[in-house]
Amino acid sequence: MGYPKVSTIMSCNRFEEIKRFIHFNDNLTQIPKGQPGYNPLHKIQPLLELLRQRILTVPKEQYMAVDEQIIPTKSRSSMRQYNPKKPHKWGYKNFVLSGSSGFSFDFEIYTGAQGPVQSDTNLPKISTSSDVVVRLSRTIPEGLNYKLFFDNWYTSLPLLTYLDKKSILPIGTIKANRIPGYKVPVEKDLKKKGRGTTVEKLTTIDNTDISVVTWYDNRVVNLASTYVGSKPSSEVRRFNKKEKAYQNVSCPKAVTVYNRHMGGVDLLDALLGYYRIQIRSKKFYHRIFFHMIDMMTVNAWLLYRRTLADSDPYLPLADFKCAVAEGLSQSNKPSTSGKRGRPSYELENAIEAKKLRGPIAIMPSRDVRLDQIDHMPLWTTRQRCKVPECNGRSHVECQKCKHVFKGPLLENLKSIVARRHNGPAPRAKCGRSISTGARSKSLVEIPLRCKLERDGT
Repeated sequence: MGYPKVSTIMSCNRFEEIKRFIHFNDNLTQIPKGQPGYNPLHKIQPLLELLRQRILTVPKEQYMAVDEQIIPTKSRSSMRQYNPKKPHKWGYKNFVLSGSSGFSFDFEIYTGAQGPVQSDTNLPKISTSSDVVVRLSRTIPEGLNYKLFFDNWYTSLPLLTYLDKKSILPIGTIKANRIPGYKVPVEKDLKKKGRGTTVEKLTTIDNTDISVVTWYDNRVVNLASTYVGSKPSSEVRRFNKKEKAYQNVSCPKAVTVYNRHMGGVDLLDALLGYYRIQIRSKKFYHRIFFHMIDMMTVNAWLLYRRTLADSDPYLPLADFKCAVAEGLSQSNKPSTSGKRGRPSYELENAIEAKKLRGPIAIMPSRDVRLDQIDHMPLWTTRQRCKVPECNGRSHVECQKCKHVFKGPLLENLKSIVARRHNGPAPRAKCGRSISTGARSKSLVEIPLRCKLERDGT
């Protein structure tokens, strides 16, 4: 039967045909594998660069984090990675620079050793993991004290020194073997002192002050930063298994700040997982393309929330994606009621539409109502007007918006069309003039802006 809002726009066969032949780059310009300059992402590289340049124009947030995400797929590809700690263990690895709100400001898809990493020759070479942070942080404005967070896979003392010289304030968990000259307290000794024990050490490397904080909670955690240490400490609530009761535990400032702002990429993954595109394909770049559509839609929704006033109604992510799809498929486009092809199952579609009928009719989006294209009056059964604060009933329905409206059209449609369009006297398809009391059920071939705009929206 199909979903009418989708089936009236495009058939399944047409969608499969477009998906089969869609290309983003010229395959003839691709460098063969094994030769210098080979890029595994050649087939989709122009699209990635276009999207990246667009999101780089958005102002950065004060707190940002660098972390990896998995583009889930089990297709056969040399770029596919396995990470057992991720919700989706198989997929393409994508490094993301994200704000604490979940907005992705930059990204870099990992291609492994087979593909060249596009990097500035002026950037330092620290290590394989730290260089990811160096490349993603090059778009952060210098001298404005932006805060940057990352986990122990990226953190190293040379990386902290490099970011501090750019006036970017870093903090991250760090492995004990990456702190030369620092003897990490033994976990047994910290366990004897009790939960919440904190040890802080200060050092200076290349005129940069670095604080290393060791905190014992369930296990030992090490954090390194150039702008925050253990003071002022706060308290967190933990459950004591021996006493079977909650107790307050001392927590250093570095841990509090890190836990508050580090989860930006995890939040982005959660938003992507709610309504992810589940279309399967054997072509590897299709999965990346669908992921980028999801990620850019989440970015657009977060920007919408950022600019939303307190008095404006809140639009959930699912409704926002539906509004975007409706605007792209219907705004500034003619109605699809006269499409060619085999007739649809009208009775089944009517039954499904009746099942979804609620107490309030779903209004079309503002882009569709204001495009002034193919809004044709259609004679139908008498229904209640859908204009807000209007209790009248009418026989005239907008062909595109599928809503009944009432007003001067029924009284003097002929004069309204002549005044607005300076055209000849309107005539129905059968050739009969339109006037008060006309009962023609044929489609009126007169462009008319939908009367739903009387509400001022």
